[in-house]
Amino acid sequence: MKLTSVSKTLCKLRITVVLFRRLARAALPALLLLVLVTGCSLFERGGSSAISHKIDQEEDVISSNGGGISNLDKLDSFMERGSGSQRIVQYTIEGDPIFIETRYKGGRLELSYDTTEDAFGPREVKTYSCDELVRTEEKHQLKYSLKGCEGEAVNQDLLTVDFDLGRQDKFEFILKYGFNHRNEINTVKQSLVKDMLNGTAIEISDFSLPQADRQSIYRKLVLANYLGEKQLSTSCNLKPHESYDLTVLINSAERHYAWSECDTGRDGKTMTEAADYIIGLVEAGDNYLQLPAATGGVK
Repeated sequence: MKLTSVSKTLCKLRITVVLFRRLARAALPALLLLVLVTGCSLFERGGSSAISHKIDQEEDVISSNGGGISNLDKLDSFMERGSGSQRIVQYTIEGDPIFIETRYKGGRLELSYDTTEDAFGPREVKTYSCDELVRTEEKHQLKYSLKGCEGEAVNQDLLTVDFDLGRQDKFEFILKYGFNHRNEINTVKQSLVKDMLNGTAIEISDFSLPQADRQSIYRKLVLANYLGEKQLSTSCNLKPHESYDLTVLINSAERHYAWSECDTGRDGKTMTEAADYIIGLVEAGDNYLQLPAATGGVK
């Protein structure tokens, strides 16, 4: 009897299934061996990673190429604790993130480098074990270096923060502070204004900062990540209250920040610390010490 088209199709399908089962039995040992050798790479297409690629702006140490570094204190705290883990996100010059997971394990430091999102990199995940992470500050650099690592590199720099003022074409700033911004440090106009707290102010028109002080201030601002986005507030329920207004001119760029003493947020505290550092440095200088003491009071 002649088979119908449906019968022919079912017959071909049955033959295909039988052949597939026979091939699968023959290929299974080789397939398992390949999986063991490649470390399950067959199931991790594109080099998938156990490291999360979701960036935490509050907890991750984020290093932008030429754009500063945020949450550096998190790395310092991690080193002081000597336990737990800390993630670092480093952006390449093309803007691709490299994820570095650091953790203390068995008395050593274990690091996982994830370059799977680096378009110009190897796109892989590698793990290293090192003896320690060392923080050293040189004249114009802060370095976090790995020591006693196993594998390809015995010693290498994990993170470098550069604050060499000599590499900048221009660095000036205008800082207004105090009650109603009556005090001012202005390196653009080379002027210094002191509030006498009696409705008057005294101004020095030939004010200048020593190069060492300028370098020190630049370092402080870099470590405060002054180029990063800041969440600042000028509101304050205190009367009167101190407020800050800072403009930084760096090369061809300009950054402006305004906040009050009531801003107790993370960025507010960081910027207040940086501003108070500048104020303390200037007020300890000969130019400021020659000015008379304020004669009025705060109202």
